[in-house]
Amino acid sequence: MLAISGVLAAGLPAPALSQVTADTLTPRLPRVALKRALIPGWGQVYNRQYLKLPLVYGGLAGTLGGALLVNRRYLRYRHAYLFTARLDDSGAPVFPQYAGAYAALIDNLDLTPESALTEAEVSARRARLEPQFRSQRDQLRRNRDLLYFSTIAWYALTLLDAYVSAHLFDFDVDESLAVSARVLPGQIRLHIRW
Repeated sequence: MLAISGVLAAGLPAPALSQVTADTLTPRLPRVALKRALIPGWGQVYNRQYLKLPLVYGGLAGTLGGALLVNRRYLRYRHAYLFTARLDDSGAPVFPQYAGAYAALIDNLDLTPESALTEAEVSARRARLEPQFRSQRDQLRRNRDLLYFSTIAWYALTLLDAYVSAHLFDFDVDESLAVSARVLPGQIRLHIRW
């Protein structure tokens, strides 16, 4: 009855009670779990491990959400770096379209706006901030890439979990399984019972 309520909770059509037999509950082919790899968590649903779904989607949401947030900060620092580092012969920024990102970052860092500074102070500030923006940009890019890799690794672990669970679904863990080892003087005895 628990299996039927779990199927109903997952939104799958429930078989009639007369159709539920031991044969309908036991076949868990590992190759079928690989076919379910397109939808995250579908292998856990197929193996009737519904309690693992929050872990699957929580891990994916956490790593992917973190990667997207870090990517937003990375782009802000990248644009500010390009605005401060790339100057033409006259000293004007090569990428004037990133002035807004630079101004927003200056505001987030609680620095005095450039409109309140002299031209010499602005150029000195930009020269001072350029290496800081570059190092922060590189660190954020590394963290973003690690989070993307973590998302892929988490998804691969959920696929591996579904595959192993499908393979071990009918593994016998009966009480009659036992392994015992006894060490006596001059001999070692190993007793296996199944």
